[in-house]
Amino acid sequence: MLVHSLRDIAVGLSSFGVVVLLVLYAVAGPTPKLNADFGPIVPRPGATAVVQGRILNSGGGGLRGAKIVVDRHGQPVGQAVSGSAGTFRIDVHGTCALYRISVRAHDAGSNVEKTAERQLCPGDALPVDAQVVTEGHFIWVPGPR
Repeated sequence: MLVHSLRDIAVGLSSFGVVVLLVLYAVAGPTPKLNADFGPIVPRPGATAVVQGRILNSGGGGLRGAKIVVDRHGQPVGQAVSGSAGTFRIDVHGTCALYRISVRAHDAGSNVEKTAERQLCPGDALPVDAQVVTEGHFIWVPGPR
């Protein structure tokens, strides 16, 4: 009888320990984010502005399916979805104005987004290079190492 009670206590404590570790992992697990570089603007011949670039996944390969939207005053003026190599191109028809460029992607189990505003004129090319990165959180445990 005493052996069964001790075993039940040990199983209960072990189960509790597993739950605590799962909670700590959820809190301290890696967090994906999108690092993006918008620009600098490169002059080129042409009657339209161009927003083009590449989106990489957390492993460094091309990220297929990222959505890139260019809008002016809240109205979309162009959009694209990245291909298998992570590349995209958007021709922006319009005058010189302030445009908002949004990159949205799904990688490492999460949705990530980055937005920037740039002044674009016909003939401008705006390169966009972005990559999903995961940043781990660390739990500090006091004591000697």
